[in-house]
Order: sequence, then structure tokens, then C-alpha cells
Amino acid sequence: MEDLLNFSNLTLIEYSSAVIVTNILVAFVLSLLIAWVYQKTHRGISYSQSFVTSLVMMNVLSTIAMMILGNNLIRALGILGVFTLLRFRTIIKDTRDATYLFFALAIGMAVGTNNYTIAAIGTVMLLLINIILYKVNFGSVVREGFLLTLTINKDFEESSYKDIFSKNLLSHKLLQIKTRSEGDGEYYFSVRFKKDDVKEVFLKEIKSLPGVMFVDLVTSRDAAEY
Repeated sequence: MEDLLNFSNLTLIEYSSAVIVTNILVAFVLSLLIAWVYQKTHRGISYSQSFVTSLVMMNVLSTIAMMILGNNLIRALGILGVFTLLRFRTIIKDTRDATYLFFALAIGMAVGTNNYTIAAIGTVMLLLINIILYKVNFGSVVREGFLLTLTINKDFEESSYKDIFSKNLLSHKLLQIKTRSEGDGEYYFSVRFKKDDVKEVFLKEIKSLPGVMFVDLVTSRDAAEY
């Protein structure tokens, strides 16, 4: 109780101009490294330049916020306050993007509290972990080859594609079927081709099947897992 009433414990830390500039520059350099790895390991078609810029800005802003907040009780409340900045008006579709935002905020807070060793080692280690997971395609249900999506209507017959598959594919696996009440739906396949030059012929044959409305083929690394 005495600590809470002792306002001297709640005073803010005064940073010199040199420390402030150093912290901002360190946060900026680390955030550029985070953003660069994010760019190199990004998958799918939902890449946003503004999000990458936000990673850099959020890192630097959290550093400045922690220098403003100081220590003790104010710092504890400040940490919660900084994380409320995650309430964007736009929806984050990829949970990996949300993880990178927390990553940038955490490193920024470490720099803002002068914990340079934690910031540097934490950045390097987490980025290495992310690169390793990217290289091994960790967590993907499509280990290699392509993800094939068929959008079909009620005229589609499930057995109609089997001859085309056996002629052109080295292997295939039905991953998921989504259906709607009106008879439309989607089929998801993991596929591997016998030859690289049969893709166009294969897609034309699939599109010509009765009931097939749309065909989508993406590589496993670029597939947004359904």
C-alpha cells in the first residue's frame, strides 16, 4: 500500500537525446530485418505493402511508448496499453500476420526498456525459427505438388474426373469436399503431375467436364490452407 501511495516510484524515466535516438534507430534496424524476412517467407496472394510498413512503424512506436511509460506500475499498465494498438479497423485474415505484429511489438518494447540483448537475440532466434518452418513447409497438408480446387454445380458426377486423373497425375489425394444446399460445392485435391508439360492439357480436360464451373491450381507453398 505504501508503494502505491509513494508517487516517487511512479515517476517516469528521463532519457537523454542520445539514448532516444539510439533506441529508435535500433528498433528501426530490427524492424527492417523482421519485415524483410516476412516478405521472403510470405505465401499466398494476400501480400500487403501497407502491412509491411505497419510492422516497421509498430516496432518503432512501441519503443517510443515504452520510453514514455517508464517503469514499475506505469510500465505494467503500459504493456497492456501498447497491445490494444492491435485493434485495427481492418480484419487480419492470416493469423501469421497477427503473430508478426506481436513480434514487432515485443521487440520494440525490449528496445524501449534498453534490453538490447533480449531484442537482438530474440529477433535473430525467432526469424531463424520462422525461416526453418518455411523451408520445411511445416504444418502444410500439401507436402509437395499442387493444390487443385474444383468448383462444381449439381450436374457434376464424382466419378467423372478419375480417368483424367489417372492419365495425367502421378498421385492425388482428396483433401476436402464443401457442399451447399443448392447442389453447388468445392472439391480440394493434393495432386502431383507425371510431367510438367501436361498441366495445361489437364486443366482443359477438367474444365470440359459437365458440372465443373471453375478450376484453380496453385503450388503447395502458395496455397492458402483451407
